Amino acid sequence: MQRALLIPAVIIAIAVLLISVMAVASGQWHSIGQTESGAKVSVSSVHSLKNQQRTALVRVQYPQPAQLPQGGPFIEMRARARFDCSNGTVSPSSEWFYTRERSGRSLVSKKVNQDSAFGQAPEGGFAALITKSVCGSN
Repeated sequence: MQRALLIPAVIIAIAVLLISVMAVASGQWHSIGQTESGAKVSVSSVHSLKNQQRTALVRVQYPQPAQLPQGGPFIEMRARARFDCSNGTVSPSSEWFYTRERSGRSLVSKKVNQDSAFGQAPEGGFAALITKSVCGSN
């Protein structure tokens, strides 16, 4: 009877450990550089897929609150993006734009699911920088 309970307990413990490790790893942002306007660009959670496809989390921290095509003023943008390393394209599956409250705390003020100009000049010109970082070891 004890052995029958031990196996599920071990499986649950391993699952909890793996989930904890993944949660910690997903919070590690790696700075990859700055845009011409001084925005700090970071990536996290890069995953390789089939056919030279990759996914990653992208963070852009604007030096001054920025007016973007999606509105503003935004202090930060985060996105989950898919990279096609065979042709150098990137497309976001979702984006979150952050503003600063009067108290100084940042909060999500807008979520966008479609963005045809992701990372181009109006948003800070970071597309080439993140594509090179994510696909560079291809």
